[in-house]
Amino acid sequence: MHSVDSTCVKNSEREQIAKIQAGHPLARNYFDQLVASYLSPLHRRCMAWLGCPYDADDVLQETLVRSYRYIHAYRGEAAFRSWLYAIADNQCRSYLKKRAMYSQRFVSDEFQEEIGVEEQCPVTSEQGIAPSVQSLAKNAQEILVLRFEHDLSLEEISNVLGLGLSATKMRLYRAIDAAGKHVLNNGEELLATA
Repeated sequence: MHSVDSTCVKNSEREQIAKIQAGHPLARNYFDQLVASYLSPLHRRCMAWLGCPYDADDVLQETLVRSYRYIHAYRGEAAFRSWLYAIADNQCRSYLKKRAMYSQRFVSDEFQEEIGVEEQCPVTSEQGIAPSVQSLAKNAQEILVLRFEHDLSLEEISNVLGLGLSATKMRLYRAIDAAGKHVLNNGEELLATA
């Protein structure tokens, strides 16, 4: 069992995590309380990745199962929120890979149109990323969502992405620059939404 570092985790979270890691009889209740405030941000994060509420629900559930199963490995080196977000991101990546493999192997484009896959999981700007960000590379979208939608610090983002702090700063700068250029090149988008 790892001890939780108090500098990165709030006191109440630290206490709950310690009880869960110690195998307290009410560990499941403590875990539910611990993650309750993160459910909505985690769901939004999964929606930003996947664009479909049904898929986001599935991945969120798997994220919670994995975080409970592996909480004994949490050491408190990063904020608990960052640790949860990293698990959610990994689950989203895995889900997207599985979905891509499945659709390439088993589902033809004609069949997808026939059953209305796109209608079941529409992606709109209210559900996911703003239109000006949707056209950016996936890693640029990811860092902008982490910074501005989930309000993570640069240090938390670097932990989630597994990057150094300077690489995180550079990636964020480049993503902001690319989004700004996109907005400037598509000024009509701003007028249409104003």
